[in-house]
Amino acid sequence: MQNKLFKILGMLFVSLLLGSCYYDKEEILYAIAKCDTSNVSFAKDILPILSNRCATVGCHVQGGSGTGLYENYNQVKASVDAGKFKDRVLVRKDMPPSSPLTDCQVQHMEKWIANGSPNN
Repeated sequence: MQNKLFKILGMLFVSLLLGSCYYDKEEILYAIAKCDTSNVSFAKDILPILSNRCATVGCHVQGGSGTGLYENYNQVKASVDAGKFKDRVLVRKDMPPSSPLTDCQVQHMEKWIANGSPNN
C-alpha cells in the first residue's frame, strides 16, 4: 500500500514539474501588432485618439474643464504650436489623467509632431 502511494505521489510530482515549464513567447502566442508609424496622419491616427481620450464630455470640448479644445485640426494645431500639447502629452505624460496613452499612441503623436503636425 505504501509503495503504491509513493508511485502515485511520484507521478503527480513529475507531471507537475514537467507541466510548470513554460517557454512560449508572448508575441507569437498573442500576435502583438507592431506599431506602424510610417504614414501617420491627423485624420486617420491622431483625431481618433483625441476623440476617444481627450475631446470627451467634460474635458477638451466646448464647456469642458480642459485647457484648450481638441475637436478639430485647428484647435489641436494651436495647442501644438504653443508647446502645451507636447509638454503635457509627451513630456510630462500627465494627459489624459484617467489612464496613460499606449506606447503606440504616443509614438503616433511623436511622429505626427516631428513631421510638422500636418493637416492630413
